[in-house]
Amino acid sequence: MKILLTRISAFLFCFMICACNNEKITVYHTWNSLKKMNYAENVQPLSEEIIPYDFFPWAGIVSHHILAHEYIDAWFHRLSMMRKPKTFFIISPDHNKLSLMPYSLTTGSWDSGFGLVESDTKKVKEFSRLLDVDTDERVFEYEHGICDLMPYIKKHFPQSKVVAIIISGDSEVNTKTCNLLADILEKEFKNKRKQDNFLIISSDFSHKGDLKETFINDSKSEQYLRNVAQVPWNIVNCDNRAGIYIFNRIRKIETESVILYNKNSWEISGQGEDDITSYFFVYFGEK
Repeated sequence: MKILLTRISAFLFCFMICACNNEKITVYHTWNSLKKMNYAENVQPLSEEIIPYDFFPWAGIVSHHILAHEYIDAWFHRLSMMRKPKTFFIISPDHNKLSLMPYSLTTGSWDSGFGLVESDTKKVKEFSRLLDVDTDERVFEYEHGICDLMPYIKKHFPQSKVVAIIISGDSEVNTKTCNLLADILEKEFKNKRKQDNFLIISSDFSHKGDLKETFINDSKSEQYLRNVAQVPWNIVNCDNRAGIYIFNRIRKIETESVILYNKNSWEISGQGEDDITSYFFVYFGEK
């Protein structure tokens, strides 16, 4: 049985409060604001790859399991040394199957434990219009694919805002739904070295396998993550295949990758040898 931290975020509750000026503001709690775990100043683990000095990251993959806290923190820390994005566009799967629409959006904020992470409300409303969906704060109350990342964003990027997007559905990618979002996002990342945006694919990888199965699944995923221009995206084994598909649609032929870490829950915890979740921490960019 996997230790509690691999599941704890699935049970976090988020709450709505009202602000002054008669305007209702949705504020979601996070594991750090609820003190589910102490946010320690961790020693940064050594990178598994060297990041080229002229590498410009505009997208990346990061875990949403706080069991991997040390590596999530290190991923955001290293990113902060290379970039200071004004807006993070975060794509998360709908873990709890609460969304009644193809996409869920929110204008809410997140209590990170270090202060509020605010939505880029102007951009959220623009996406709402272009995607033809209303905002749905209810879906975000329990979505750890979004909430779990907010303490790291506030710590390392205190001025940044977010556009949080939850894509409904399961592992079968709805290409029509994803193509529309990809077309809209592509405009946000057209001139990658000149824009202030960063795309986060919130994802964990191989689930519920033993060591052998996890190794096989991760080996396939790594083939794509190391060579996105030549390997098909659909060999990736993760819980956010829609996010991978969308990234693959908007990347350029010259897009390169850096795999900062590849870890799994058994390596980190020493528990759950027959119920493993794996993690890739990746930057995508151009030289």
